[in-house]
Amino acid sequence: MSHDGVYSRQRTEFKGSFASDMASMSLAGTGTPLGIVQSMTLTFGQQIARIYDVSNGGTGGQAGGKVPIFYVGGRTTGQATIARILGPSSGTLTAFYAELGNVCSPQDLAFTFRAGCGAVAGSRPTKIASTTGESQFFGNGQYNSTKYTLIASVMTNLQVTVASQDMLVNESVTLMFANLECVDGGQGGGGG
Repeated sequence: MSHDGVYSRQRTEFKGSFASDMASMSLAGTGTPLGIVQSMTLTFGQQIARIYDVSNGGTGGQAGGKVPIFYVGGRTTGQATIARILGPSSGTLTAFYAELGNVCSPQDLAFTFRAGCGAVAGSRPTKIASTTGESQFFGNGQYNSTKYTLIASVMTNLQVTVASQDMLVNESVTLMFANLECVDGGQGGGGG
């Protein structure tokens, strides 16, 4: 008996699902509220120079016909942007600016991401019959977490915009940071 898909495309197999809305952001070691955060973008790059040997064109010698290339690692640079909406929870803007705007006292900013179905209360494993006839379970009460820490963050730019159509006051804060740490939080059980 043939089990072709309706559209005769490559066959797929369900391997699980996850929710990615278990995210939080905080200033390390303080209780300063961050307000209504809409998005966060971080970029962390490293300078790498490519060095060639102009005296060796790869025509012979020890290079064996290949042009040698060297990578030289330089400094790292980090930048992040936090977009917020100013609203009822924005009464502590001056505290936020004081925490992140002082170049003499940079702060660590932590962003934790958790994904999985296990962290959602009442979630239950989904039973799926595999192509071999055996039952498999997915979404079995587990979630994975990853924590990014922006080391020595300091605010470099502040932008506030508002449009007459929706009257939402949008704020965008640009930060620079010295280093980025990433910690795998491993798996944890859910509330099911």
